[in-house]
Amino acid sequence: MRYLGRYDVLAVAARVLRCASDEVVRRSNLDAIDRVLDGVRLTAGLSESAGVLLAGLVRARPFDGANRVVAVAVVLQYVTMNRAELQLEPVDDVDELLDRIAAGAAGHAEAATFIRSRLEHRPVTAEDLQEHLKIELMLGEVVEDVLRGDPMYEQFDAEARRAIVLAQEEARGLDHVYVGTEHLLLGVIMLGSGDASRVLADLSITAPAVRDLALEIVGRGKSGAGTAAIPFTPRARSTFEFAWGEARARGAEQVGPEHLLLGVLHDGDGVGGQIITKLADSTDEVRRKLEQRMNWRRRSADLVTGMLADDAAETWPTYGRRHHLIAELNSVLDENERLHEQVAKLRDLLRRHGVDPDS
Repeated sequence: MRYLGRYDVLAVAARVLRCASDEVVRRSNLDAIDRVLDGVRLTAGLSESAGVLLAGLVRARPFDGANRVVAVAVVLQYVTMNRAELQLEPVDDVDELLDRIAAGAAGHAEAATFIRSRLEHRPVTAEDLQEHLKIELMLGEVVEDVLRGDPMYEQFDAEARRAIVLAQEEARGLDHVYVGTEHLLLGVIMLGSGDASRVLADLSITAPAVRDLALEIVGRGKSGAGTAAIPFTPRARSTFEFAWGEARARGAEQVGPEHLLLGVLHDGDGVGGQIITKLADSTDEVRRKLEQRMNWRRRSADLVTGMLADDAAETWPTYGRRHHLIAELNSVLDENERLHEQVAKLRDLLRRHGVDPDS
């Protein structure tokens, strides 16, 4: 069972209330949120814990404005994190339950029963497990066979390394015996989450389109790459170096996929840069949108740091706590991309059923 933390809830609230992270902190009762989450962790089972979450947030009213909508959105996020879907229609039944909870006529047990009747689980498929295992095994191959002992690569985070693994797989799929900037671009796209992947998706820069252009520009290889690790082209290694420099210049502790994409964008003459130019208005447009998202995430991280600024010194426990909270917040921001569409649908559903979502 994956449980929500305070910053998970605040990220959802910021989406629903359409405000910045620092503002949602000021507009929320953090102690009330923590008490509800503590109760959730004492409950076994997804329906039961979701019922405690929903009833607790509706009764505690920790959010300034649209409390009920935020509460439902938080529950949606919670069940999604645990590979399930919650059906909201008919909305009148949901609204009636929320009225009963707010009036004290219903509690977490009734909420759990209601949620259980509308919960649809998404089982983990064999393909999911196989893909996860393949990536885990190949991570070791890439580190050992291609970039062994490279101090720069040691600074790459898990997602950047996974993008490189995926880039190697893309090169094999095209029968190429090298990994170039076009394959790195595909690796970032195939991550499917994070700032870089989201920006490319928003601009309709998709894996099939990139593969087609890669074949158009360089063609398919004459022989497969086999099972051995595939070497990187000089341009790809230059992309790594630029990404490392970008990460350090921006104060990042590790190189992420967003820095790899900045490296691909920097080399406009590389195949990856040429492909982006064909699929977007310009590499500058992609860079601008990526930097906007990175700056938004940086402000969120600064908020976490600011919340710990009262500590007497930068002790190791304080540093570790800050690092953990920032990592947790980044994970939540990635997951909440899916929530944006759900919240919009929820607000529209409420309006169509005569319920003011901002009440």
